[in-house]
This record gives sequence, structure tokens and C-alpha cells, in this order.
Amino acid sequence: MKKKRLLTDRSGKLHDEMVEQAAEQMARNMDAQVMQSMLKECGWAEVVIARRHKPEKAIVEQWVNDNVKNGFWTYGPTWMFKDPKEANWFALRWL
Repeated sequence: MKKKRLLTDRSGKLHDEMVEQAAEQMARNMDAQVMQSMLKECGWAEVVIARRHKPEKAIVEQWVNDNVKNGFWTYGPTWMFKDPKEANWFALRWL
């Protein structure tokens, strides 16, 4: 009796695609962690939007583009700001 591979079609493509997608996501997460650490070491301020209070990202990005003048970086719920004052304004508005 042959064992069936889970999550695959006969060619194995589905399994390979899932592994590739997982690897890409892991690489993005590691890159983001490295960038976040570097920015913290350079004095950037971090603000994390809690999952339970998650505004629409496009609206937040528009607010940031309109109000932040000194540099920012974001990945997922984490926002980093070059100017701590701008991080404070962001936190007051979105947390």
C-alpha cells in the first residue's frame, strides 16, 4: 500500500510551491527583523499597532505620508520613525 503525500498533486508541484512560499515569507520576516534592529541602533523610535486595533493600512499610510517629514519604515504592524516626536504623534493618532 502506497502512502499518499499530503498537500500535493501527482507531480509534487503544490508541495513545492507551498515550501517556496513559506521560505519567501521567512526571508521577508528575517529581513524585516534585521532592518528593525539596525534602525533601533540608529535611534529610530518604534510603534507597534496591536492586532485588536488594526486600522486600514492605506489610511494609515496616507496619514504618514502627509504628516511624517523625517523618515519612516514599516513592516506588518511595526512602524519605525526617525524622529521620536513623529512616533509620538503617530501613536497618539493610531493607538
